[in-house]
Amino acid sequence: MTKLRILFIVSLGILGVLLALTLFHPLGGGGKTSEVVQESLLRTENEWIAEFNIINPQESEQLYTITVTMDGMQYNEDVLIQAGKTFTYIHHIYPDRLTEGCVTITICKEGESTPVEQVTYYLK
Repeated sequence: MTKLRILFIVSLGILGVLLALTLFHPLGGGGKTSEVVQESLLRTENEWIAEFNIINPQESEQLYTITVTMDGMQYNEDVLIQAGKTFTYIHHIYPDRLTEGCVTITICKEGESTPVEQVTYYLK
């Protein structure tokens, strides 16, 4: 056999192994950490709408604290998400109530100091 043919066969073998690993053990899979799977900020005629989908992949219900900070004012909401479920959080932001225009949304899991998600919007 020629060297080129051997290299081709070895390359096909490596490609097959990589495809098999991807199908049976996806990269980054297996983690049971909470996550925000979708985040969006929508502009309507009268307001901004921030929307977050929070998933709880744990095998038990989990308490999350969502903190919205606007112009130094803070708003907290605690949400209990059932095991394996997704919760959609929606927050309405009215431009006439903003002075600086800085809005920060932080999502924390109970008992953890590191946020699951933290986003800052500059809306003015």
